[in-house]
Amino acid sequence: MLLIGIDGADYRITRWLMQQGCLPNLAELACRGAWGPMRSTVPPVTPPAWTTIMTGKNPGKHGVFDFLAMNEAERAVPVAARRRAATLFRGLSDMGYRVGTFNLPVTYPPEPLSAFQVAGFTAPQFSPAIAWPERAFELLRDAPADFASLLELTAPGRDERQELQRRAELVTLGTRLLLEHFPCDVYMTNFQVVDWAHHHALAREMTPGKPESLDLRGLVAHAYRAVDEQIGIILDEWATEGTYVMVVSDHGGALVDRVVNLEKLFLEAGLLAYKPADAERAVAIGRGRARARTAVGLWRWYKEAMPTFARLTAPVARGLRPYVTSYQKSLVVDWSCTLAAPWGLYGQVRFNVAGRDAEGIVRPEDVGALRTQVRELLLSVTDPVEGRPVYDEVLDGSQIYTGAYVAEGPDLVALAREERYLTVCGRMLEGDALPLIDVQEQIVAAVESRCDFHSYEAVFCVAGPGIEAGKRLPEHRLEDFAPTVLCLLAEGVPSDMDGRPILEAMSEELRKHKQVRFVAPWPALGDGEQGTPHGVYTEAERDAMEERLRGLGYL
Repeated sequence: MLLIGIDGADYRITRWLMQQGCLPNLAELACRGAWGPMRSTVPPVTPPAWTTIMTGKNPGKHGVFDFLAMNEAERAVPVAARRRAATLFRGLSDMGYRVGTFNLPVTYPPEPLSAFQVAGFTAPQFSPAIAWPERAFELLRDAPADFASLLELTAPGRDERQELQRRAELVTLGTRLLLEHFPCDVYMTNFQVVDWAHHHALAREMTPGKPESLDLRGLVAHAYRAVDEQIGIILDEWATEGTYVMVVSDHGGALVDRVVNLEKLFLEAGLLAYKPADAERAVAIGRGRARARTAVGLWRWYKEAMPTFARLTAPVARGLRPYVTSYQKSLVVDWSCTLAAPWGLYGQVRFNVAGRDAEGIVRPEDVGALRTQVRELLLSVTDPVEGRPVYDEVLDGSQIYTGAYVAEGPDLVALAREERYLTVCGRMLEGDALPLIDVQEQIVAAVESRCDFHSYEAVFCVAGPGIEAGKRLPEHRLEDFAPTVLCLLAEGVPSDMDGRPILEAMSEELRKHKQVRFVAPWPALGDGEQGTPHGVYTEAERDAMEERLRGLGYL
C-alpha cells in the first residue's frame, strides 16, 4: 500500500488544475479510482490535522489541538511527544506489517516502526534524532543530496521555482533510497512544497474564492505541477496493479483580508489583563507603540507604492521587526487577573480555571456564566466594512471534540462566517509574546495586502483493485483516512476511532470481500513512548521552530 500526502493541497484548486490538464498523474489516478473533498479538523492546521490522519481520531482523543499545548508545562514538548493515541503506522507495525514513513509532519520524535520513520516538518534539525532506526538517517545523510533542506521553510538567495522543484524531487529520491534498503508493505511519504507555495504566493496569484483565477504560470501552480510529476515517478517505480494508492492533504488554502484582534477585544472587555507598568515603563510602552504604528504605516505605503521593491526588501523589514516591537516585551499577561484568553488563529478561547490551569482564578461554578458572557461578546463582533457579524456561531469545545483530553483544548471556538477572517493571537508559542497586532487600533481590520492561510477543504483520492473508477466522492473527514487503510488491508478497525471506512469508493464485490470489522481499541500511548529520549525542544530548537513558523505566517 502506497500512501502519499500533499500538505496544504486545496480540493478546489486541485480540481481546477486537474480540469486544466496541469496535473495529469493525479487526474489519471482519480480517473481509475475515487476522489473528493475531505473536511479538515478544527482548527485546520498541521498538528491536529495530521495527527487525526494518522490516528483516525479527533483532537479530544489524541490530545493535539495546535502547534504547542495550551498549558504552560507542555509548551516546549514536540507534537508527537504530546500525542496520546496510537498511530495507524504503529498499529500496523504491531500486526507484523513492514511499515515506513518519510517526511510526514509532526512525527518528531519518531516512532520505532517495523521498518523506519524519518520525521518531516516540526523536526528541529537534520540529525540522527529525526529517524528510527539511525540507519535511515545515515542513508539520507550520505546521499549526494541536501535532505536537510526539507526541514527548512525559506530559501534565501535561491530561485523559488527551482527550489520548489528540487524539494519535490528530494521526496522521490528519499523514497527510493529508503525503500531500496527497507522494503515495506505499507509506506507513506509527504510533499510539503504546496503549503510552502500557498503561504508565499497564493495571495498575489489568485482572487479570493475563485480557483479559476489562479495564475497557471505562477509559483503555486508550479508547486502543484512539481508534486504531480514526482507522484507519477513514485507510482511508476513502486506501484503495481495490485497496489492500493491513497492521496490525502491535511487542509486547503484560503485568502485572508480581515484580521480579528481578539487580544484587544478581551482587554477592553476586562477578560484579559496585562501586568501593571510603573510610570516610566508606561511612557516607554506608549512611545514604542507610536513608533511601531508609524513604522507599519510607512511599510504599508511602501508596499502599495513600490510592491516589487517591497517584496525584495521584505527580509530587511522582518529583521527590523524585533526592534520595532521591542516594547511589547513589557506587555505581559497577568494571569492573576485574567478570566479568559484567545489562543491560536481560529477563534479558540481558553478559560483560566482554578484547579485546572496553573494560575487559574475562575471558580468551576462560575464557568457557565463566563461561557455565556464570552459567547455573547464574540457574536457581537462585526465587520466594520460590511457591517455583518464576523462569527456564525460560537461552540463549546465539548460540541466539537470528544474524548479524554477535551479539557486540554479550547473551551470555546468561534467559527467565522467566511474564510477571509483570521483571528490573530500572540500566545501560540510564548505565554508572554505579542505579535505586531498590538499596533492594530480596530478589533477587525481590513488587510490591504491579502495573505494566505488555511481552509477546511482538504483532498482525498484512492485507487486500486476493486475501487470504483471515476467515482466522485461526497465530503468525508480526515478521521476516515486510517479506517479506510485498515479496511483495504482487511484488518479490523479499532472501535474508538472516530472515522469510518469510505465504502462509497469501493465496488460492491470489494465491500463484500473487505467487510468492516470493529476490534478492541489499540493501547493508548503513555508520555514519552515514542522510543526516543528527545522529549522536549532545546532552547535553540525552539528558536529554530519559531523562525520557521514565522516564515509561514503562523506568527
